[in-house]
Amino acid sequence: MKIAIFTETYFPYISGVVTHIETLKKGLEAQGHKVLIVTTNPKASTHYIKDGVLYCPSISIKKIYGAGLTNPVNLRRMQYVREFDPDLLHIHTEFSIGLFGLLCARHLKKPVVYTLHTMYDDYLFYVAPNAHMEKVVKPGAHAYFRNVARKATEIIGPSPKVVEFLRRCGVERHINIVPNTVDLSDFLIENIPAEKITEAKKDLGIQPGDISLLFVGRLGHEKSLDVLINDFADHCAGKSQYKLFIVGDGPEAENLQRLILTRGVASQVRLLGRMDHSKLPPYFQACNLFATASLSEINSISMLEAMASGLYVLQRLDLYNKEQITPGENGDFFIESQDFGRLLTEYTARSEEDRLALRSTVTSTTQRYGAEEFTKAILNVYERAIYEYRIKR
Repeated sequence: MKIAIFTETYFPYISGVVTHIETLKKGLEAQGHKVLIVTTNPKASTHYIKDGVLYCPSISIKKIYGAGLTNPVNLRRMQYVREFDPDLLHIHTEFSIGLFGLLCARHLKKPVVYTLHTMYDDYLFYVAPNAHMEKVVKPGAHAYFRNVARKATEIIGPSPKVVEFLRRCGVERHINIVPNTVDLSDFLIENIPAEKITEAKKDLGIQPGDISLLFVGRLGHEKSLDVLINDFADHCAGKSQYKLFIVGDGPEAENLQRLILTRGVASQVRLLGRMDHSKLPPYFQACNLFATASLSEINSISMLEAMASGLYVLQRLDLYNKEQITPGENGDFFIESQDFGRLLTEYTARSEEDRLALRSTVTSTTQRYGAEEFTKAILNVYERAIYEYRIKR
């Protein structure tokens, strides 16, 4: 089978969507399928294909590093896709490249699968900075996403949260739930040299007896990192054994740094900036806990990587995205600041032997997120989409 995958962002930029697509690409190719990635490149002046990726000239979106917007209508780009002759098109974006994918599907008369990765209601503040504007913008946004979903042969979502969002948009058709997965082998402790973990601890300034928390993700308002920093400061300010490390980049970096200084935790909370994905595993292993206050996630990939590393997760409760956590097994939920403090206290009270046993338990829970099972589930959707399209025609 030949599959053309459309995404606004791809390597060298790192995000959950990029990791998801790379895992899918490798899984499909391992089973003998051919894949063409169609993506933007703000640095490109012409269209070109390299290593199975069609790069398209675009305009950079500064608020979302790595993303670009391009004209969804381009005859040269269409010719590249036509020459690849896909059996199916899979769009992972609703915007310029995604719209181009829908256009290709119509002109080439091929089925299209649509995966929704983002809870856009949590991102409306970028275009509607106040409640009044949001009330005006939201109905139009919902109509837009409903129209994208209507044009797809099949729809995929990584969690039931996607179903809830699309139902709010007015989409009533069936939605396939296929949880995210990644190649977690790089994050397992047996695959990471001990000296690399030691180097990471030295780089972070972690001392014996410290309790270190980690967050990995985009530094955007929707990630609620201000909530995480405030909760940490409420219970850990002045207690030097507690440390919080935040890996990532984004528009909120300066605001978060100001908050860290205001709360008096500059010696305990560090913004580490963007980090190459290949360098992350020892930093996960160097820490004790993964913490997130975000309510905008859909089956978080960075959380999966943290759990593969054995990090017990402290997750702010999101009723529509709680499937990744089994309380007491691989993490727990907090709602208010006092809940966060209680969970931190409970973890601190554990013996070193108990913490090691807990890391092993957390890692074992990620076995259900295997790349092979993930690829098989996606292929099942592809086969159904091809069959449905033939029947309709």
